Amino acid sequence: MNKYLSLTKTFISSVEMSKPQDKRRAAMMVVLSLFAVFGILIPISFGAGFLVHVTTSLLSPMGYSDLGITLMLHAISIFTFIFGISVILNELYFSNDIEYLLPWPLRAYQIVAAKFTATGFSENIMQAILVLACVIGYGTAARMGLLNWLLSVVGLITLPIIPLVYCTIICMFIMAFTRLIKNKDIMQRISVILIFLFIIVLFWGIASFQNMDMDLTMRALSKGEPEFMKLLNMLLPGVPLFVKTFSEGSFFALIQYLAINAVWIVVMLALSEVLYFKGVIGRTGSVRKSSAKHRATIIEKCRVHSPGFSYFLKEVRILLRTPIFFSNCILVNFLWPVLIYGVIKLLPYHISIASLRAQYASGDINIRVFFLFGTVALSVIVTALNSISSNAISREGKHFSFMKYIPVPYKTQWNVKVRVGILFPVLGIFIYYIPLFILIRMPLTDSLLYLGICLLSVCLIAYLGIYIDSNQPKLIWDDELSALRENYNTFFTMAIAIGIGLFICLGGFLLFYRTDIIFSAIAVIVLLLLTTANLLVFILTSVHGVKNIEEQEET
Repeated sequence: MNKYLSLTKTFISSVEMSKPQDKRRAAMMVVLSLFAVFGILIPISFGAGFLVHVTTSLLSPMGYSDLGITLMLHAISIFTFIFGISVILNELYFSNDIEYLLPWPLRAYQIVAAKFTATGFSENIMQAILVLACVIGYGTAARMGLLNWLLSVVGLITLPIIPLVYCTIICMFIMAFTRLIKNKDIMQRISVILIFLFIIVLFWGIASFQNMDMDLTMRALSKGEPEFMKLLNMLLPGVPLFVKTFSEGSFFALIQYLAINAVWIVVMLALSEVLYFKGVIGRTGSVRKSSAKHRATIIEKCRVHSPGFSYFLKEVRILLRTPIFFSNCILVNFLWPVLIYGVIKLLPYHISIASLRAQYASGDINIRVFFLFGTVALSVIVTALNSISSNAISREGKHFSFMKYIPVPYKTQWNVKVRVGILFPVLGIFIYYIPLFILIRMPLTDSLLYLGICLLSVCLIAYLGIYIDSNQPKLIWDDELSALRENYNTFFTMAIAIGIGLFICLGGFLLFYRTDIIFSAIAVIVLLLLTTANLLVFILTSVHGVKNIEEQEET
């Protein structure tokens, strides 16, 4: 037990952000944390809780008051499983500490248990908040008693256990009996494929909502529990038991819930004694082929460029050639139409290219306002979500010293990283926007306006992102996934981006619809706001950005 606790404490501390080096950076972290809490955590949690509250109130008269929260908790568990596979696989088999752990007198179950606990701890923070919001939404609609509220606390820390146990067992079997995943590079490529498959399923799921008949759905519920719900309850038995625990105040359900979690943990640890060392011994973190001929070929292909352009190519190649960075930082810039498609499918009215063209031809002012503020919202969210800028310094990791010793000025390196952070979101938006503008026959002046607003919005978030990351970069990480997943700076940047988007969009809508101001004046105001904000951020980063890099301690 002592070995398990020591290992767990070490693994948990390894994923934490390093402490700020001075009071200025500490104060900055506090401010950014407040932005993250009020800009992301609270709104998302409120939305989840409100959705559960509404579904509970709607289905209570039919005797299915717990259906909404059960579905929501199943969805949270499924997301935990989908995104937990790569995390568990990396932590158990490809983290840098494995080669140091194996020679120690440790049992396989001790290593697996400690890594499982540490991973569950890091993955459970956001999930616990969402589960709490769902419970509050259900409890307020069902008017739960004090005992029910107290029993619901159990699931806040235990709900992800079974999904993560499934991930662990699957990974151990794959690694012990197959050679499908020989190194980290293969794992990362498989993760990219899984993301594409997930997007396809997401398309199918969103499209199905458009054809859903609520009357038929209600009639189906009146005839009994849906088959898909029975299947989910069978695959994730902890969810219905947890819901029964606090919805009915059942201690028997609580004992069953804790027992089934304990059984799965015992099964996982027992299998780890047989499978873990068999799968981990002999594995390497990555495969890199090298030979004299290969080196000669590289030398022949070398070209001389200016320092700035060479550094730019280095940054772009790292993002494109590293599977984790490619899937998490690059693809998101080009996959945002999935979200737009989903929103359109969920709207009560039909939107098409022909209808947009007709609205623009008729001079409908509403469509212009929609494009204006929609462009701002889309640009800031996509730029923050891709985390290219908010991980610009953190991506250097243990090679951070390279930034200090390479004969390229800090200012040049800073500007190159910002340009890379601007390039991909701008490309990702322009390649869809320009054809769309042509198809709906948008006036050239409007097209240039929206593209200009897009560029200004992207620049603003890109500069803010790299400044936030330079203040307290995450330089200690085992792999690229940890560099992204464990870096709070992306979270902070997203919160600020949401705040900026809400301020401009909601303020602009209220100003436009509550006054007699014309569209041109609104457009000028938005342009002036974004231009001024860009100038202020540029001055801020010019003064403190390079200084942050100079003062940053090497790892």
